Amino acid sequence: MFDSTRRFLAFSTGFAIPISAALTNILSPLILLLILAEGRFQQKFNTLRLHPVGVLAVLLFTVMLLGLFYTPVSFSEAGRMLDKYREFLYIPLFILVFRDRQTRQLGFYAFIGAMTLTLFLSYLMAITGWHIGKGTPEAPFIFKTYITQSVFMALAAYFLAVRCWFDLHRWRWLLVIWVLLAVYNILFMSDGRTGYLVLFFLIFLFFYQVYRAKGILIGSLVLLVLSVLAYTYSDALRHRVDNLVESVQNYQPGETSNSAKLRLEFLNNSLALIAEKPVFGHGTGSFSYKYKELAERQSLKSSTNPHSEYLMIGVQWGLMGVGVFIVLLFMMWKTSHYLDRNDRLMAQGLVVTIAVGCLVNSFWLDHTEGHVFAYLIGVFYGGLLLRPRS
Repeated sequence: MFDSTRRFLAFSTGFAIPISAALTNILSPLILLLILAEGRFQQKFNTLRLHPVGVLAVLLFTVMLLGLFYTPVSFSEAGRMLDKYREFLYIPLFILVFRDRQTRQLGFYAFIGAMTLTLFLSYLMAITGWHIGKGTPEAPFIFKTYITQSVFMALAAYFLAVRCWFDLHRWRWLLVIWVLLAVYNILFMSDGRTGYLVLFFLIFLFFYQVYRAKGILIGSLVLLVLSVLAYTYSDALRHRVDNLVESVQNYQPGETSNSAKLRLEFLNNSLALIAEKPVFGHGTGSFSYKYKELAERQSLKSSTNPHSEYLMIGVQWGLMGVGVFIVLLFMMWKTSHYLDRNDRLMAQGLVVTIAVGCLVNSFWLDHTEGHVFAYLIGVFYGGLLLRPRS
């Protein structure tokens, strides 16, 4: 009974996270209650105690918890910030949920199913002109923002490219079509620069994984050709790239006329705040408070989010917090070598997506992205066994 319920909740949660925040907030606590109802606490504790990814996730959340003791903001405000990072505690939870292969397979198909529905509705909206999502027929993003959709679409396309290349020969042609439609959706139907960036890194990673040293050259050539084609024929991509280049070239401190210049402003000011308390940071929930102080001194716009997870962590928990976060990503990459081939390659793609995406977005602060990342970490690392691979 417990196993079937756990698998049902795991699949339902994986399908719900990219689609509905409300359903996610209902299903995630149900999973926690099920884990508690199952019992066998000593066995579960031993599993997590020996799981490096789970341990580091808890350690990072502990660092954030300690930030409550020296923050300049009220305990309730700091608590609200800490709650937004609860996804790091979901990592060990999902590791326990996905402890068997059948559940991990269901979890993988749940995420792919949600992105397949998103892809279908995106094209349906673009072709018919029906307003069935959050975007428009010209920019058809459906359940989430265009940034979120493009990043998840790139990640799903990468997962299926790995499966297409190494497995599922009977359905390979169908997966090739899915991947091509997803790539076209990202480059020609989305304004998400983060999606472009993540997609290009994943393409390069894919060719490196398949061809190793030769893949660096092949991947570079593929990206060069794809970049030229996309820049030439995609109005959305060309506009976003030109806007970024113009913003970087003509940026002046205090000028925030578009999102690119705002991000440069956030970068400069966040680095200044990190320099004030580089080791332990200003404390949990302190970003908005400290940034507002700085903005008032320099007559700038205040902000609650620097749109970079590294900066968000750095301001609040200093280099200690950033260091633990980077070690977590490194350990995910390192331990991926103990997974089966497909899981290893897909897990490495997840690491690259998190590492690159968090450069220009505070993804763990965001509800959907943080939940999806924690969920997929469970899917790939739930069966991790630290033993030499034969």
